[in-house]
Amino acid sequence: MDISTKKNKKIISLVSMAHFYSHFFFFIFPPLFPLLKSDLEVSYIELGGIIVLFNLISALTQLPMGIVVDRLDAPKLLTFAVLCQAVSLLLISIYPSYLMIMLMMIPCGIANAIYHPADYTILNRSVSSNVMGRAFSIHTVLGFTGSAVAPLTMVYLSSNYGWEESLMIIGAGGIIISLVLYLNISSLLNQDEENKGNNDNDKSLSIYAILRLLLTLPILMGFLFWLLNSIAHTGISYFSVSAFTQIYEMALSQANLCLTMFLAFTSLGILLGGFLSDKTGRNISIAIGGNLISGIAIISLSISNLNLFHILGIISLAGFMSGVTAPSRDLLVRNVAPKESIGAVFGFVSTGLNVGGIFAPFIYGWFLDYKSALLVFIISGICQILIITSVIGMMHSSKTKY
Repeated sequence: MDISTKKNKKIISLVSMAHFYSHFFFFIFPPLFPLLKSDLEVSYIELGGIIVLFNLISALTQLPMGIVVDRLDAPKLLTFAVLCQAVSLLLISIYPSYLMIMLMMIPCGIANAIYHPADYTILNRSVSSNVMGRAFSIHTVLGFTGSAVAPLTMVYLSSNYGWEESLMIIGAGGIIISLVLYLNISSLLNQDEENKGNNDNDKSLSIYAILRLLLTLPILMGFLFWLLNSIAHTGISYFSVSAFTQIYEMALSQANLCLTMFLAFTSLGILLGGFLSDKTGRNISIAIGGNLISGIAIISLSISNLNLFHILGIISLAGFMSGVTAPSRDLLVRNVAPKESIGAVFGFVSTGLNVGGIFAPFIYGWFLDYKSALLVFIISGICQILIITSVIGMMHSSKTKY
């Protein structure tokens, strides 16, 4: 069955649309901080608390939500997650206050914890196995795109309509997406015949059995993959612009161009990585080779006598090779996860993304404060290379070619 078949295309589109909204939501508030600070009369530390609370709730509830997804209806839970975040934005826009924002971060964080377990469960159960790599790559790219377009969208909307109205517009968009998902729930429930047959006899594991499963080496290595990837990408995505200006005395526009190239080529790499995974099945080789090349490229950015042309080429290569590994990462985790616990496993391993996002910014910020910007690239690159250890840890349990 081909990726272009109507059934596969519809499922991937619906799940990726929800993933787009989840990543878009994550970047809604930071662009509004200057306006929120003035209108709500709060400090930047208090505004930072919005992001910390959201991440903390997501990290604490992602595993429980993964277990719930395995036992209940993944498509309905995914629809609920989008609806929950959309309604929260509408409530904030109607009752604008710092307290309301903080209160709404609790249900929004829980909703965010549903996305990855539900997304991966639906894709694993409903999409044909021979196009799973491309399904994962499209899913990842749409999430990546949501993160990329959110800041500019929020700046435009808030400049023209105000921040309360901006949140109302994005909330209304979420209502529409949740309605589309609800009207197509039957499509998401209609599993592919080969997967459906395999799942007929699946039984949910006990909580104790799930916890034992999550503490096995392959699953812990999957968590480590996501954690190291999060630390590496936090350094580049959030601190490379400041590092470039500090190391190379680069103009802000040039530094942002470098970051844009990294993000753009990461997206291209993800799409190619899905195709390579489906056609070759060599997920371990792709993951090892891609992370090694990407890590070396990132570390080489710490060489202070590079010119702009060299930097653009190197950071594009780093982003591209890192992106190529993303579908292989997801497929390696899929291959070591029991069918009846896909939600719990992906909920657990993707918590590494939140954990890295909580403490890594403090480390990179410390490097910049103490004029050690070179360490931003060195540590990011080392973490990218260390991902190879997690791949080796999953190697002997993975049902895939080397």
